Amino acid sequence: MTIALEKAAHTLQISPEQLWQESLRAYVSREKRLTRMDIADLQDRYGVSDPQELTKRIKAGEIYSHPAWEDSIGWENLLAHIERLDQLQTLVS
Repeated sequence: MTIALEKAAHTLQISPEQLWQESLRAYVSREKRLTRMDIADLQDRYGVSDPQELTKRIKAGEIYSHPAWEDSIGWENLLAHIERLDQLQTLVS
């Protein structure tokens, strides 16, 4: 892995450290964008803005519980993923 990074950096005429940091920034940015798209899909599917509102509507019987409960849990996981990415982003910025 390190050899490939060094070869790529040499080809691009930048330091391996700079290539690594820019690559990590690009990865974090892409992951956050894709995660936000997944969240937007859930918002559109259920017509709610956050997982707490989804849970409230499920409990009120306004939304059928299956697969909405699973989607609610998945949504929470997506939000946690964004938090981890935000933490990582501060390390590489």
